[in-house]
Amino acid sequence: MPGATPHPTGTGLILLCLLLLLSACHKKAPVEEVRPVRSVIVDPTPDTNAEVVTGQVAAHQSINLAFRLPGKVVERSVSAGSVVHAGDVLARLDDTVPQQTLRTALAENATAKAALEQAAPLKQRAAALLPVQAISRNDYDDAVRRYKTALDQVQATQAQVRVAQEQFGYTRLMAPEDGIVTDRLVEAGEVVAAGQPVLRMAAGGGLDAQFDMPEALAQSRLAVGMTMKVCLDAAPATCAPAAIYEIAPDTDPLTRTYHTKALLRATRDMMPLGAVVTGHLSMSSAPTVHLPPAALATQDGRPAVWIVAPDTLRVSQRPVTIARYATDDVVIASGLSAGDRVVTAGVQALYPQEKVSLLDEADVRP
Repeated sequence: MPGATPHPTGTGLILLCLLLLLSACHKKAPVEEVRPVRSVIVDPTPDTNAEVVTGQVAAHQSINLAFRLPGKVVERSVSAGSVVHAGDVLARLDDTVPQQTLRTALAENATAKAALEQAAPLKQRAAALLPVQAISRNDYDDAVRRYKTALDQVQATQAQVRVAQEQFGYTRLMAPEDGIVTDRLVEAGEVVAAGQPVLRMAAGGGLDAQFDMPEALAQSRLAVGMTMKVCLDAAPATCAPAAIYEIAPDTDPLTRTYHTKALLRATRDMMPLGAVVTGHLSMSSAPTVHLPPAALATQDGRPAVWIVAPDTLRVSQRPVTIARYATDDVVIASGLSAGDRVVTAGVQALYPQEKVSLLDEADVRP
């Protein structure tokens, strides 16, 4: 009939199907996109923090010098800053009474020696006359007794002389060893008691760096034997090593700090007494992971990183805990293990199980 649409024959249908199949065979399968990334391998290292404290230089051994006798100070021959040597006379007491005591002891000793010189020949004569019965036994015993009494008196007066000489020597205050006078506590004309400090001296050449450590630092990580670097506050380039040897067991009631002493390996020419110094402590804590800031992403509002599977090179997100943010890196407290490969660049464009290629195959460690 005119105007009717012709229906395809069976042969035409077959040819149409063959054409569709051939066109499908010529289409290529889609290629999976591989994204290049940079990465590092996790290697936990001890986290080292530098603590800086302020203190001052002091003598390693400071001696308070005092007279052993009470009396009036008549002379002080040194002042603060004076360099002294062992045996130098530093101060002197009024020695009138000790000198008189010494003279009396010497006189009594001389009298005792004279009595002994008389008793000795009498004892010898009695010993010679007794065998021939020229004297009685009582006279002989009396001569021996007189001799022994004189001998004992000589020994007693000699002891009194030694004591008087020591007392006379105590009126002079002498330096026990080489050192430098750091403070004078009395002036000439003052009356002092026995044992009252008169001068203070820094003995020997040893130096200490003394610090008042904060309570948190002293109780957590400070320990005897730790080493530190000590530098002059006025000249930061002048530094010397020091070893902590004493930490106060209790805090100062006012400052709530722990007084700490460190032995300096420096001379007084290098670091003078009383100089203000800064102590630099390197405090090591548990091993931590350092990553560049670009490695951080977010997962459900929490910090996370992208981990590359070593066998398939596909990425997956893992939440982490941040210990602290530093200037050039981020310190990871937990969430990563040694050997994990973390993506450090291009993290914002990644999606889970995406295949990646590594731009830096060498192990670039944080």
